[in-house]
Amino acid sequence: MMFFFLLACSASSVSASGSFAGKKIVLIPLDSRPVNTEYIKMLSEIGGASVVYPEDGLDHYERPSDYAKIKSFLIQQLPTADAVFICVPQWLNGSLIEGRHAESYVRNAYRLAELQSILSAYKYKTIYLIGLIPREKPSYITPAFKYSTELTQYGRKYAQYMMANTVKGRNYMLYFLRQMQNTIPFSYVRDYLKLFNENTRVLYTMADWAKAGLVDGVVIGLDDTSDMGLPKFNEMRLLQYCKEQNIRNVYIMPGADDITALLLARYKNELSGSASRYDVTFSHEQLQNTIKAYDGQPLAEVIRKKIAFVQPKSPASGQPALLSLYVHSHEEPIENLQNWIRAHPNNLRGVADVSYASFLETGWMENYLRQKLSSKIHSYAAWNTSGNTIGLLVAHLEMIRDEPTWNEAHERWLALRYAEDYYYNTIKRYEYALRYSSSKKVPPLEEKMLMENVTKRTNQFLATLSLATRKNGRYVAISPAPRIAKAELPWHRIFEIGYTFR
Repeated sequence: MMFFFLLACSASSVSASGSFAGKKIVLIPLDSRPVNTEYIKMLSEIGGASVVYPEDGLDHYERPSDYAKIKSFLIQQLPTADAVFICVPQWLNGSLIEGRHAESYVRNAYRLAELQSILSAYKYKTIYLIGLIPREKPSYITPAFKYSTELTQYGRKYAQYMMANTVKGRNYMLYFLRQMQNTIPFSYVRDYLKLFNENTRVLYTMADWAKAGLVDGVVIGLDDTSDMGLPKFNEMRLLQYCKEQNIRNVYIMPGADDITALLLARYKNELSGSASRYDVTFSHEQLQNTIKAYDGQPLAEVIRKKIAFVQPKSPASGQPALLSLYVHSHEEPIENLQNWIRAHPNNLRGVADVSYASFLETGWMENYLRQKLSSKIHSYAAWNTSGNTIGLLVAHLEMIRDEPTWNEAHERWLALRYAEDYYYNTIKRYEYALRYSSSKKVPPLEEKMLMENVTKRTNQFLATLSLATRKNGRYVAISPAPRIAKAELPWHRIFEIGYTFR
């Protein structure tokens, strides 16, 4: 089987002369967390568009969504939508987390037929589907989670077994599979394999809809994967299927939380018919070939895929790079970044901090903030995986590369990235992780006390920031006007925070 880094898109039904400003995008989000709801709404406001999603009926951690309410919302909003983004895990399974359970595919199979029937009356609309290949580890809210290591290893051997092209190779892997089955309850192995088979069946259906023209395209994220195992095997199977069926408007890339933001940026670029050229600098050159946790492929390839996806066409030949990325991975002299800023004086500059897992390496960021380098950086991200970080950064850069889009929503986005990606995830969450499990709910009274402290401390932090924006055609540094009215844990876990601005 052949590997492709990205399947090329077929001609879109979107007019190249259109304008993103004023468009209404109807969204069925991946789940209810802010990154998949409020963030998308904020990004659309930067470009002058609006995103609407169900305010009632969405999932909440272990509680799946209310399908009747989600369906009613879509039917009501479709007639007035300019574009529709439907995250299939929410529609079919009930949420991203429910999409990690094999039974949700079987139990709710009828929902795909209902979606097909609903969309068939709106072929003239711009409609994209978002799908996910489940993460490699079993869901932590199931009994199988205590066998995570064993099931992950089993899945990797099973993928090797399926890809072996000789009888000897298959028998070799079969021996190990039989040995491993003795250490894992049979029902867990059965359900683990069933999950990926049911997921592939759904992804094939989505690809068929893209080929038939029911939807304009399908974007599929790889949720927490490695460079081997069942998620990668599913990816390979789908790529091969699309090649055989000549389906050219299906796109696959690492990530989950950033996929909707990237799709929004692509839709904006489809409307304008424009493309961007990037240059990328790595703080440590060897990082290019490093496979970061959860990405399943070298970081340089992850970046290339996400940049390529948001471009509806190739940049004009000879066009200079106007968007510059600096990828920081671990401690280094801050002078390296200062030199990079001077070397790209006229470009939009974005910093992706992919040192997320190294909680204790804060020296570089402390120097960054102390020397007010945030006033010279137009976009920043440090989300929970390097793939998600790159995706959110690219989506934001695409939104602000036009003059009219440097507005209050842009300031809120930047303030949020520093407040959440750096201050909470790197400083406060590490502190809380010593006391609380990231997968368990925090007791209500403790959560209230923690969030009151976070609200106060975050506003103190924001008061020290200087943000980069553009006014009257000139880049300027401003003190961020947005302040936090409330901090909360969206699913009552320390894993993520949600901020409400005043």
